[in-house]
Amino acid sequence: MENLHSVKKQIAVSDKKGNTLSILNAILAFCGRENYIAQPAGEPAMENTQPAVLLLCGADDIPSASGFAACVAEYSLSALPEVAEYHPITYSVSSDNADFTARNIRKTPEGFAAFEIIGVGVIGRARLSSPTLEPVGDALAASVAAITAGISFADVLEALNNIHLEREMLERI
Repeated sequence: MENLHSVKKQIAVSDKKGNTLSILNAILAFCGRENYIAQPAGEPAMENTQPAVLLLCGADDIPSASGFAACVAEYSLSALPEVAEYHPITYSVSSDNADFTARNIRKTPEGFAAFEIIGVGVIGRARLSSPTLEPVGDALAASVAAITAGISFADVLEALNNIHLEREMLERI
């Protein structure tokens, strides 16, 4: 009989550059969520994992969300029939129609990227250790996937405000 405590939740990320996956892994590590495995979508699921969330960041090669408990997608993707059928939770840095949005995106005097996450009756401020505003969309996507997987909004915000984005990721932007 399989030990129920050994089953991990899989968050599959369809992210061509890998930036969202990197931020999501940093959030999971900061929050101490060893029971979650974030990996690129399309890779075989690791042993003892249960599909939990599929995160769709772009229109390139959209994998099936079948078998996942939830689907998170960039708002513009939700109009595509192959995404709409999964009734995704949406995010956007440009549309107020998404379930979660990033607003008031700006650089702080200290050189951080700052923004508010607004969604589903909550609002929170985030600050990223990034010299550019480019990772805001990736951070929003990773945050929504983490929240959808069951991590509290407060824990996700604390993680965003405390993690240091890897130099390699910032160079890919």
